[in-house]
Amino acid sequence: MKNFTKSNFNSKFAYVLTLLLFISIASTGQISVTTNDMPNIGDTIRLSTNVTTGNIDYTLTGENYTWDFSSLFPLVQTVDTFLSVSSVPFLYQLVFIPNIVANLAQPYSGFDLIPGLDIDDPFRFYMNSNSTYKDVGFAVTFNSIPLPIKFDSPDIIYDFPVNYGNADSSFSGFELGLAGLGFAGIDRKRVNNVDGWGTVITPYGTFDALRVKSQVTESDTIYIDSIGFGTTIERNYIEYKWLGNDLGLPILQVTEEGPVVTIAYLDSIRNPITTVKDIETAESSMNIFPNPARDKLTIILFNDKFGPADIALFSTTGIKFAEVFNGNIQSGEYAFKIRMNELPAGLYFVKAVLNDRTITQKIIIE
Repeated sequence: MKNFTKSNFNSKFAYVLTLLLFISIASTGQISVTTNDMPNIGDTIRLSTNVTTGNIDYTLTGENYTWDFSSLFPLVQTVDTFLSVSSVPFLYQLVFIPNIVANLAQPYSGFDLIPGLDIDDPFRFYMNSNSTYKDVGFAVTFNSIPLPIKFDSPDIIYDFPVNYGNADSSFSGFELGLAGLGFAGIDRKRVNNVDGWGTVITPYGTFDALRVKSQVTESDTIYIDSIGFGTTIERNYIEYKWLGNDLGLPILQVTEEGPVVTIAYLDSIRNPITTVKDIETAESSMNIFPNPARDKLTIILFNDKFGPADIALFSTTGIKFAEVFNGNIQSGEYAFKIRMNELPAGLYFVKAVLNDRTITQKIIIE
């Protein structure tokens, strides 16, 4: 018969307690996100997008929390595609050296730092490694000249493994000068906090998820040679991201910048309220002139199609977006004028809401 001592009991009790604690944690559905959960070469990922979450408070979070976004519906659907860096234009590869600087490339349509810049072949570049998922820069072609723009320091989107309670931050940015055209630069700070875990429900399904809140502070500097005007725009935006396993992109992401909220979530093929072509038509149906403006601004809407519209003007000159003007266009009217005399120079946004459809456009006030 074994000699059972107090020491044996304490040791066995500690072992059993640890085992029970491990089983309890494992059964809660709390996940960990790693490099294996990021996009892969050849992935085509469908996203549905809207500009409202309705009555859902997307800021709420916690432990073993359930976020129910099942009532969301798409205004538009898009497909994100991820390619090998060796498949993009060769001169881009000289900067974003395949598998050394970047190992993922994504077609990109968001380069708009210098207004009026007509570009081709836009791409974003990422480096996915065991330790981090980083945005390392982007590239465009202007007047047949390739312009690869590598961040001086990469924007660290995720620091692996992503676990509940983690916090990290990074600084990134670049400077770009084009003779005869202008200058553009970005200084960005990202602060990530994994502030929740649980279950997220979307029209696409129900998933175990981690919630990551990213607060981004950014200074965008622009100078346009043709008009001799430059400005620095201070931007502050928040990205709320729900991450899952083996999905590539976030299950759902809400981006909040001043009055503008955008929701994108993984989805299957649906009949959205608005197609990509409709969105392009809607954007082209709002014309603003002159731009840049000095004394007054005229907004033209082809309003017979949309009915009455609410117009608002937002300033970006402070630490956050501020509404400086609002008004409306009645059904059947098409022009609206705003006097700019008392507004300081800088970058502004015009926002038009037409039957729950939102159109935004940047303008410069000299």
